[in-house]
Amino acid sequence: MCIALCLLIAGATFGAVNLLKGSKSPPSPDNGITSSNESYFQENHKQNEAVAPVPGAVDSVGSISVDVAAKNVVVMNADTNTLLYQKSSTDKIAPASTAKMITALTVLDYCDSEDEMTVGTEIDLMHEDSSRAWLNQGDVLTVRQLLVALLLPSGNDAAYTLAVNTGKKIAGDSRLTNEQAINVFMDKVNEKAHMLGAENSNFVAPEGYDAEGEYTTAYDLAIIAQACLDDPYISEIVANYKSYQKWVSGREVTYNNSNELLNPNSQYYYPEAIGLKTGASTLAGNCLVSAAVINGKTCICVMMGSTVDDRFTDSITIYDKIKAH
Repeated sequence: MCIALCLLIAGATFGAVNLLKGSKSPPSPDNGITSSNESYFQENHKQNEAVAPVPGAVDSVGSISVDVAAKNVVVMNADTNTLLYQKSSTDKIAPASTAKMITALTVLDYCDSEDEMTVGTEIDLMHEDSSRAWLNQGDVLTVRQLLVALLLPSGNDAAYTLAVNTGKKIAGDSRLTNEQAINVFMDKVNEKAHMLGAENSNFVAPEGYDAEGEYTTAYDLAIIAQACLDDPYISEIVANYKSYQKWVSGREVTYNNSNELLNPNSQYYYPEAIGLKTGASTLAGNCLVSAAVINGKTCICVMMGSTVDDRFTDSITIYDKIKAH
């Protein structure tokens, strides 16, 4: 109690972010969280309210001082389960395409990586301004190939094909409409998120497109990111900048990762980076959930509500501070 009170007072007085050390359960976020300024959330869903932190004993072991543009931030040492930095980490916010991480995890709970799926009319459910992997109706891909299409170019079409086919498999009914199959799938997505400990999230669309009632927190995304790193298929996919695929139906494609930390030709290239997922939407702003191996330790950095460039530069700044710590 005394330690927690001291941390809260210190955060209010100095505006510093505490370095917290967790146990085996997910690390507990700071109580001193302010709400975000998204009026849409405030007026319609109250999604900007700070949620209660996850229960659990934590100890103060240090601090990192840094100024970042992102509205909501979490930095975590995934090996020691320690929060290194946080900023409004429990505000309810829109996930944008970072939601594709939990979509991928849920698919692999019910499908084998070599299962085959045929692209159908579900890709017509995409919004016109969607990022896409340029799937065509009739294309046949393995689940792994669809996950590459989902996670590297951030294909919303791949999200819908995975969601509909997995939803029908879960229900054991191939006659379900696309909408019915998506509802089945999204129920399992939210079950998966809550099972992992991401209890303050509600995912509505498999691609994370802005939708009424859809929200997450930076803290929850860090938990989901850690699960992605623990998955051998997802962690291998998101660590690559470029991926060549020859689909089951014979089509050949090469995808580049939207995560510029992995691009050797980018000014934002960071050799220690190993993933994870970008995102951008009207409500979410520009986002990046990244991971890097720093001094032999795997660190996760969640940047939500940032700008196109700052999500990368601020992540690099934080990783460099960890490296020098």
